[in-house]
Amino acid sequence: MHGAVSTTTFFAADLIGYTTGLLITSLLLVLTLRAAKLPGTPLANIVFAACGLLWSAGGLLHAGALAAGHPYASFIARATQALQYTGAAAFPIPILAIWRPFAVRPWQKTAARIVRIASCISAATITALLWYAPVSSAAILRATSYNAGILIVLGAAISLRRDSTLRAVYGPSLALVIAICGATLTIGLARTSPGNSWIGVGFGFIGSHLVLLVLLLAFLLFARFRYADVFIRYGIRILLAGFWATLLSFTAQSPTVMHVAEHASAPAAMHVFVVILLANFFLLSFTFIDDRLTKSVIRWLFREPDYRAALRSLAAALQDVRSESEVGLALEKAARGPLELNGARWVALDPAACPAPLLEGEVVELDRADKLRRLLPLPNVEVLVPIADSGRVTHLLLVAPGAARPGLVMQDLNYLRGAAAQCGNRLDALRREREAAERESREAVLQQQVTEAELRALRAQINPHFLFNSLNTIADLVVRDATRAEAMTLRLAGVFRHVLANSSRPLTSIRDEIAFLRTYLYIEEVRFGDRLHVELDMDPEIANEDIPSLILQPLVENALKHGLSPRPGPGRLWISARAGKGEIVLRVEDDGIGPGAAPAGVGLTNIAERLATLYQDRASLTLAPRPAGGTCAVIRIPRSPR
Repeated sequence: MHGAVSTTTFFAADLIGYTTGLLITSLLLVLTLRAAKLPGTPLANIVFAACGLLWSAGGLLHAGALAAGHPYASFIARATQALQYTGAAAFPIPILAIWRPFAVRPWQKTAARIVRIASCISAATITALLWYAPVSSAAILRATSYNAGILIVLGAAISLRRDSTLRAVYGPSLALVIAICGATLTIGLARTSPGNSWIGVGFGFIGSHLVLLVLLLAFLLFARFRYADVFIRYGIRILLAGFWATLLSFTAQSPTVMHVAEHASAPAAMHVFVVILLANFFLLSFTFIDDRLTKSVIRWLFREPDYRAALRSLAAALQDVRSESEVGLALEKAARGPLELNGARWVALDPAACPAPLLEGEVVELDRADKLRRLLPLPNVEVLVPIADSGRVTHLLLVAPGAARPGLVMQDLNYLRGAAAQCGNRLDALRREREAAERESREAVLQQQVTEAELRALRAQINPHFLFNSLNTIADLVVRDATRAEAMTLRLAGVFRHVLANSSRPLTSIRDEIAFLRTYLYIEEVRFGDRLHVELDMDPEIANEDIPSLILQPLVENALKHGLSPRPGPGRLWISARAGKGEIVLRVEDDGIGPGAAPAGVGLTNIAERLATLYQDRASLTLAPRPAGGTCAVIRIPRSPR
């Protein structure tokens, strides 16, 4: 038990701090390597993450070596410290490289190039001295700290100007310079403090961890880094856990806790009890602070729009659109506005030129060397977002963030995925609405055609010639054969009853159609007498198959009127319904004068139109002469699946 905070406490804090830093820099390096091929991820980002990893890994190994009892002058302590400060010596190189685009004037470009060259030379020199020089290690470490501070200050003074530097870059860069100067000062004071004094160890601890914490956070403010928000979310969690662990370490060794423990009857048990209470308190506070702190930092760093409000606004806008082009315009507006993109374009998918993952619905990010970028209608495209309609990708959203804004982060990509999904759903709804309208239109046209056919059938039965002949025949039969007159009257009524009963039915069974023809032909047989001989043949297999109602009556009427009526002597009429290979074959044949003398009537045209409406190009009507004389009309209709 100690009555005051000792240097041993700082060893524990160092171990926790460097472990935290190692986790953060490892995460950063993994994410930067993953984003290496994406636009806006320069090599400087990876070098920066590697420098941070060297600093944290070297610091952790050095603190562990000292905590294990190795003296400062031992080989292990010196080697681990050399590893740590190798990262510090190289820190200015990636930072100056990231600032390079903001040196726009000729003198700035020249001076910035000189400073970058100097940073590379100094890094190589310091690294060589750290590992191989026999001079004082403390002097080299101080030189490393001063070198980093001087180069960063020079680079910022040369490259950064308020009028030529983005505000999102200038402020964080200024904070970065201040942090570097602070770290340089505290590390320098630590190296000049006598021995292992409390003040020297404290300054060393603050300086070491100030470098890591502030540099990483400042880096994310201006680096074009795809996974920056992911890194921030997990990085803050790691930092907060490390800070809480450090705070617990200091608190557990504080004079107050030690005083309470020493005055208890069982000091060790009391100390353990107090530490457990403190650990539970920090754990509960961690869960409370972590989420709020992460959201606040991400909102501050990335100035995220209200994605939910933007998606709600897009959903409301999509309710009013009625075409694919309007959906595309709404999506382009929803992408450009909230994300402040340089360009966004809705295009139709070309499967031959698209990567396979895109066809599977995945967002594709194009690297700088991708040949597809040169084929796209929008320059500098970085991201392709698929839009799927009914599970099939039909369109793409081309996204070009532009050089003036930070790179897209994962939250931005998730927003674009959500917007694309909404547009895909709207496309699906529009397609369904269009199909329903087309179906209703076809049904309306079909109903109109059926009605017209029925009216023509009625006119054919009620026209003066038909009605006059039928009534004369009935009047004559009343005197000669009252029974047949009554039967013919009933048959005539049956014809009208069938037409009226099927006025709202576009389809009827073959059985009913043949039954109607029997009734219709009975009247015609009475009128023609012995001159007309009719044969009806129906395949029982297809008796219940559906065909367009009144589809055969115009063909029968055409055969009687234009084929058999002008011919002297008896005539024959054959009507058949047969099953073909996946189709129904309906035939109306006569041995009359043939089709050459028969003009094309509206009845035949109506049949062709009705077949096209119902079956598109899967049904047909042909009219041809019979080899033995007369006419053969054939209708082919696809069979309905059972």
